[in-house]
Amino acid sequence: MLEIFNVSRHHTNSAIAKAVKSLSQYGISSVVQDRFIDFLQNQDERFLFHVNPHLIADRLQLAEREALNLLVVALKEGIVSLNWDIQCPKCLRVDLALEKLGDIKTTHTCPCLDCRHTHESDADRQVRVAFSIDNRLRSLSPEANDPAFRDRIDAHYGVVSGHRLLTLQMFRELFPRETIPPNESLLIRQVTILFTDLAGSTSLYNEKGDPQAYSLVRQHFNFLFAIVDEHNGAVIKTIGDAIMATFTSSDDGVKAAIAMQAKMRDFNRSFASENQQLILKVGVHTGPCICVNLNDRSDYFGTTVNTAARVQGLSKGNDIVFTASSRSQSFAIEDIDGYIYEESSVILKGLSDPISVLRMIAK
Repeated sequence: MLEIFNVSRHHTNSAIAKAVKSLSQYGISSVVQDRFIDFLQNQDERFLFHVNPHLIADRLQLAEREALNLLVVALKEGIVSLNWDIQCPKCLRVDLALEKLGDIKTTHTCPCLDCRHTHESDADRQVRVAFSIDNRLRSLSPEANDPAFRDRIDAHYGVVSGHRLLTLQMFRELFPRETIPPNESLLIRQVTILFTDLAGSTSLYNEKGDPQAYSLVRQHFNFLFAIVDEHNGAVIKTIGDAIMATFTSSDDGVKAAIAMQAKMRDFNRSFASENQQLILKVGVHTGPCICVNLNDRSDYFGTTVNTAARVQGLSKGNDIVFTASSRSQSFAIEDIDGYIYEESSVILKGLSDPISVLRMIAK
């Protein structure tokens, strides 16, 4: 490990300790709380100003998703502040002036006087998130702002993109109104979109009655939401009996789809007959899009989203349909036991060229 990561001196700050202990209400363990307190009391202030979340994950011995969830609840409790930093693709300097997602515009101009390069706000490549200790808990000296130090940290760990935080379920739940300004957009180089729907939902309501059918739909929503979260994604919205979810990794998106159908089979075992079972349809597609402000929420827009919705429309239920773009960037799908595969070329409404799709059907 780099020498810069071996700082271990601390100073006592009871306000920090008290604030972090409040995270128990979010299910943060006492062990993680103590590590977090230790980190926030680090004598080297450079660790607390626009700090890379991967560094915090390493120090607290957490996976990326766990660390991001911790930082989001800490943001909610006023322990840290969230920084939306943008790196200029030309001079590579990082603009630290953006204090919230609402400060980001479709294009960004580098503030360096010797550069002034204007570029798209790319949520995958240029926009990254960092966290600082809230100045109400600890006021940092000017020496905390050390660009060379942050560059070494980022080179060692890799940054957390702005897009990654937008696909964190905890962030969307706790900060639903955190979005870019109206009429602006964020470029997403690659996103995996997953749509689900229930086949025969009209007959479900007719047969079971509205209260019971709604209860079953809510139960299926609960485990779909949990599966999306467990696979590093976020549910963007529900549409009737359907959900739309996003993932930064196609691997996570396809694995989530497989987990959904497996959970649905378990769920359906409680019904006396097949006629009473819920039939889940799933479609997955990967490609570029833009993130926009729709109804004061972050949403995704573009051909990739429309294609994913139409791919889901190809599902017959109890299966998964996904495109070649998701397949090519995912794991060896054909090696998964318990499924048979059907590959075909289809023309989807609104698209001029045929696309290749793969349908996975449980044996």
